Amino acid sequence: MKKTAKKTKIKKILKPKKSAVKTPVKSHPERKAAAPATLNVREKEAIRKRLLEQRDELLKLVNDKKNLDLAEPEVGDSADQASQSLDKEMLFELSDNERRMLDQIESALRRIEKNVYGTCESCRKPIAVARLKVIPAARYCIACQNTNESAG
Repeated sequence: MKKTAKKTKIKKILKPKKSAVKTPVKSHPERKAAAPATLNVREKEAIRKRLLEQRDELLKLVNDKKNLDLAEPEVGDSADQASQSLDKEMLFELSDNERRMLDQIESALRRIEKNVYGTCESCRKPIAVARLKVIPAARYCIACQNTNESAG
């Protein structure tokens, strides 16, 4: 029995520690850090539906504003006229922002049709899926967007 005890001690001493042995890690083909994930068909369709809903809501809002008649003051003092002028100015500003949003949505829908949605218009690299889910009309990746904002 002494011989087997000595043999196991020798094996333990000669056996390298597990922490010292480094086994090569096989990289998973879908987990490459260099290329961000792209949208799958189901995600693209969900984003397309969301863009269409946003477009419909904006168009309805713009049409409602067109139908809204701001009554002209019949005879009012300067405060009434200033208030009326401010209301019109705010209405025009809102409609300008809405037009810009509609343009961005229409552009995103065209990119989906052309199968280039999710590609940065500046560097041509894929836009992060998380960014597209938050901002479906995004035209630029985060790096290019930051560059554009700091330059302008």
